[in-house]
Amino acid sequence: MSPTTEKKVRRDTPDDVKGRPEPTNDVHVLSERLSRDPRFNPPTPSVWKRVALLIFVVVLFWLAFSMRAQHHKPAVVHAQRYSKEFKYRPAASPVITERLKDGRTRIRGAMPSVR
Repeated sequence: MSPTTEKKVRRDTPDDVKGRPEPTNDVHVLSERLSRDPRFNPPTPSVWKRVALLIFVVVLFWLAFSMRAQHHKPAVVHAQRYSKEFKYRPAASPVITERLKDGRTRIRGAMPSVR
């Protein structure tokens, strides 16, 4: 083979060997390559998918705030301080509060004074 034919067959530039562009440090060239590469530019989602996502996020926020707002004052059940057998015997504490299983509060005795 002649030396000219050998030069044409054997070129070691990255463009010819692997089909990749030559490396560069120029930012504009790199950004242009990125804009042309389909891996980095996926198509935008359809309008209904975007709207569905926004509605889903709004519903999640509404659900979070509605669950948080359910903190209400527990119902208070008043009970007698003394039983019928020992109605003249003083209690150990003037006001007894109990937390019932259903979330209500039972108060026995006189009402606490406001200080």
